[in-house]
Amino acid sequence: MTKSFVKSGNEATIICPKCNLAKTISVTQFRNRQHLLKVKCKCGNRFRIQLEFRRHYRKNTDLTGTYELKTPATGGGLVKISNLSLSGVCFLVRGIHNIKTGQKGTLSFTLDNRKQTVLFKNVIIRSVDRGRIGCEFIEDQAFEKELGFYLRP
Repeated sequence: MTKSFVKSGNEATIICPKCNLAKTISVTQFRNRQHLLKVKCKCGNRFRIQLEFRRHYRKNTDLTGTYELKTPATGGGLVKISNLSLSGVCFLVRGIHNIKTGQKGTLSFTLDNRKQTVLFKNVIIRSVDRGRIGCEFIEDQAFEKELGFYLRP
């Protein structure tokens, strides 16, 4: 199955894996519903695509790091960074925690690049599913060069 990233105008380009025919279509009707589509190409090939509505490419990772919640919340500990994008991160915590949506904190982790770049990010918690925590970066700074280079597909 292939992914098709949705552009800002709710358009996605679908490319047939058999004949490489490309077609750009409107996917507005799928935004809040179905993200997995069955497609039939003019060449007769049938295939599936997954629509990706995220603003930025998300890379699966296996990085270690630490988090610390900002007051009035308290808590912190070790985390495993499971995926990462220019605008956010998903990490896993083990054991019991008191992390809630809307809390702010800091996250530090080391990229597995040649330089072993250490990043420190301010985050806001956007989703909590047991030990799986989704965060958005809340930086005032513009694009971070090291992270952007690391995330190139």
